[in-house]
Amino acid sequence: MGLNKHGYTRKKRNSNSRKRKKIIFIATEGKNKTEKLYFKKFNSDKVQIIFSKGGATDPVNMVSELLSECKERGFDSKAGDVAYCVLDSDFDANKNNQLALAEKKAVKNNLSMIVSGPCFEIWFLCHYGYSTKVFSKNEDVINELKIKLPEYDKNKEDMYELLQKNLDEAILNAKKLEKYNMQCGKIPHTVEFMPSTDVYRIIETIREAECV
Repeated sequence: MGLNKHGYTRKKRNSNSRKRKKIIFIATEGKNKTEKLYFKKFNSDKVQIIFSKGGATDPVNMVSELLSECKERGFDSKAGDVAYCVLDSDFDANKNNQLALAEKKAVKNNLSMIVSGPCFEIWFLCHYGYSTKVFSKNEDVINELKIKLPEYDKNKEDMYELLQKNLDEAILNAKKLEKYNMQCGKIPHTVEFMPSTDVYRIIETIREAECV
């Protein structure tokens, strides 16, 4: 059973607190801490970030885990809850089929896919400028980021603090990359759609919640 437009209300919550809080459910790949360490810093008195349990690395099972978490926690779209499956496109063209199947399942259940091509670090790079540089492997993206931030590693806990001042620039650059790839005739949420990142969509959702 999917998440319908009315949402799930399996767990009764305090109505006053639900009016103040918007819950953003996020699924991330496997045991990778990079995304969780970053997104958890967006918790506030108006926004609560909840990560799905499980260690799936393939897109379809990630969507399934996210859906299960939403059901378990009482996803409520009327209260403004949203759910995102955050993953990397990587480089193997065989992943296109997995991404397509996952997106079909996500759309059916009112979840959103957030894809970075080839990897999440493209979002971090967007904080330092706009570039359509082509990478041949994920390690090259990380090495590029280390030119900007030599101390970077995937378990770095203060990326939010380090990058926050350039967040507006990152959103702008991510949107420019999206437009660039579209103009090149590439299909979103495929391995070929790179460099790119949808992460700005989550940030804009959080900002909208903060303004309510």
